[in-house]
Amino acid sequence: MAKDSISHRSYRVRETVETEADISADRPAILRSLFAVLVFALASLSIVCAPTAAKEQVPPFVARGMPGPAHQAMAPLIGSWNAELSIYGTMGRSPNLPPIVSRDIRTTRVWVADGQYIEDTTEGTVDGQPYWRRGWLGYSNLDRRYEWVTIAPRVPMMIYHSKAGTKMPIELTGFFTDQGVVNEQTVGKRVAQRTVFRVESNDQHVSELYFTPPGGKEQLAMRIVYTRVK
Repeated sequence: MAKDSISHRSYRVRETVETEADISADRPAILRSLFAVLVFALASLSIVCAPTAAKEQVPPFVARGMPGPAHQAMAPLIGSWNAELSIYGTMGRSPNLPPIVSRDIRTTRVWVADGQYIEDTTEGTVDGQPYWRRGWLGYSNLDRRYEWVTIAPRVPMMIYHSKAGTKMPIELTGFFTDQGVVNEQTVGKRVAQRTVFRVESNDQHVSELYFTPPGGKEQLAMRIVYTRVK
């Protein structure tokens, strides 16, 4: 019995020694596994924290230009629209004449530059002739005003600025040197212009363009009624 007890204890001692030896032999592999787990955990933590850290590190000059409430006020203008366009006192026509009306007009507006501006593309036909115009509507956070720029074939670029404010309706004013768009008497002269965007509902809004010839009264040049395409 005593001999069996001694043999058993000897076996346990050998087993313990061998186990410790195995652990010592495998220690580099174990350490490598632990290191890999630690690296994975740190990488996961950095991924989770990255958006917050990046947000906190936005340079001040970038933050000052980020879209805000004034940009949100323009959101009802986004989408595809059927437009009824009426031309009044422009294209050399008297403002007293009945308007030229076209219902063959389509407008598409989308956000561009990460939601900084709305790009407006309007095209169709007016009085049997092709009509195309593109514009960009935005808001200057520093100047606290809306800004509207339009281009079209064979007419001057139109640039408008609003008064300080962030709400609808958007009213913008500017000047352009006329090439006869108003009439032949204003060629080469500076003509005042005013554009108004008025949202009537989420599915309809109106824009109006007014010209004021030098020494004359303001006159309606164009009205467009937009109805959302569904």
